[in-house]
Amino acid sequence: MKLTKKRTGLLIAVIILAAAVYAVIPSSVSLPEPGPETLLFNGKIITVDKNNPSAEAVVLSKGKIIFAGSLKEAETRVSARAVRIDLKGRTLIPGFNDNHTHTFAAGIFYESPVLWGKSCEEIADIIKIEASRKKPGELITGNSWDYTTCPKPHKSMLDKAAPRNPVMLIQFSAHAAWVNSRQLEEMDINLNTPDPKGGQIVRDEKGEPTGILRDTAMGSSGYSQYTSNLLIAKNHRRVIDVMLAKYREAGITSVQDNTWEPLTGRLLAEYRNDGRLTCRFTCWPIGEPSMARVLMKTVSYDDEWIRPGLLKYFADGAFSTRTAWLLDKAYADEPGNFGRPRYSDAEMNEIVLKAARDKKQLTFHAIGDAAVRQFLNAVEKAQSKYPWTKELRFRMEHVQIVAPEDIERIGKLGVVACVQPFAMCDPVKDRKLLGDKRAQRAYPFLTIFKKGVPLAFGSDAPAEVDFTPLLGIYYAVTRKSKDGKHGPLNAGECFTPYEALYCYTMGSAYAEFMENEKGSITAGKMADLVILSDDLTAVKPEKIKDIEILMTISGGRIVYQNRRFPR
Repeated sequence: MKLTKKRTGLLIAVIILAAAVYAVIPSSVSLPEPGPETLLFNGKIITVDKNNPSAEAVVLSKGKIIFAGSLKEAETRVSARAVRIDLKGRTLIPGFNDNHTHTFAAGIFYESPVLWGKSCEEIADIIKIEASRKKPGELITGNSWDYTTCPKPHKSMLDKAAPRNPVMLIQFSAHAAWVNSRQLEEMDINLNTPDPKGGQIVRDEKGEPTGILRDTAMGSSGYSQYTSNLLIAKNHRRVIDVMLAKYREAGITSVQDNTWEPLTGRLLAEYRNDGRLTCRFTCWPIGEPSMARVLMKTVSYDDEWIRPGLLKYFADGAFSTRTAWLLDKAYADEPGNFGRPRYSDAEMNEIVLKAARDKKQLTFHAIGDAAVRQFLNAVEKAQSKYPWTKELRFRMEHVQIVAPEDIERIGKLGVVACVQPFAMCDPVKDRKLLGDKRAQRAYPFLTIFKKGVPLAFGSDAPAEVDFTPLLGIYYAVTRKSKDGKHGPLNAGECFTPYEALYCYTMGSAYAEFMENEKGSITAGKMADLVILSDDLTAVKPEKIKDIEILMTISGGRIVYQNRRFPR
């Protein structure tokens, strides 16, 4: 595949605009004003601090937690001017830290039609309506269709629905796209186009592309929509505002973000300087060498709100697109298909060895057990040469199936498992893809946790349809579908609510080297707290997802307050 003239022009525009932005936007750092002196009391306080597991009261000052303990002592530590928040029996916890987000992409996601749970015919009807609203040639987008309800997507369905527009619909895992003939033409994909490395152009028996593009074959699908939102300042701000509001409402006070391009990093810095940033960001550049990766270094980072993150690479694809790389047994519904790796062993070894030599943290997206093993083998080789590698906290993202003998290796090598409980939302689909017996081994998150492996929770928004932490905890605790009708795949892998909360707070903080700064209600840590309507450790597991966020406090400031919790 090659860039069309249109896409080349857009790419040049991005570079020119980026240069202009960097010329006019200062790189100075101005931190938001911290919240006022505050006393929180009269509720259930779950500190997630093993040395001080509960408290009667918490005192905040200058953006930090300065005390967590008895109410009597707390009263001696605040002045008459202090803001007093009566919890009224509600539950106070540390702010949630999502270990894996795509904030800018997620903001765009929520502005497009969500096709989750729709049949192929229903999707075609939606696209027909969208086409009636668009100008000829204008891209139509949508997201989150899946094979469970649309088992045989084909370009012809979209051709009929939108004959005058390119159509690009992202599959819910974000590892495949369903496109029409106009979009294939835009991407210069035809009968003779070879599969790109790490991707697949799905074809019919005659070799014709069907309209399904997997992993790297997606190329720059959605490029024009992405860049128009990125390059037009008001659009860029609107997209970021959407997600900052959603984070506040969900009790998310920190995210580890696949930022990837510098313009969003610069906008976040502008928000921080203006006091509008209500969530802390660790910003990841993409692992591959690129101009964006270089320019990400120019973002004005600080110690609290915007931090430079690790390098991310992909070892394989996803279950739902049958591109996650499996060890010894093909997909149950696609005999002969084991998925595929993104890198050869030699290439993987080189990437990991370089990061170890340079003492840089990295992470690999690794879903299948073959991908997990390939990465662990590379880390093992790196540690044999550079003993300090274990201290770098190399990570694996997703880790959805692991050979039992490799679970112990994860802990021994010091690798952090960064997982997303939302992946467990459809046990029926997992059985279909993996087969009943192997599906029972999928998502061995509790086993990993019990082996002493550092484990962090997050969402991978928008690759999963949902992202709210309380729903994620519900999945970890029940391993059932959202409606509770299916599952659990393996009841022995169900977390306790407290264990799941730990992984969403302290576990995620550890993954980004911030366990001494956030993740628990501990004196000296950042004043990031959430008030819940109910005690998640006391309600029935099925009710955890229904608990409401009543208040979110970030840096000591109240950044969200539910109308049901007036003060």
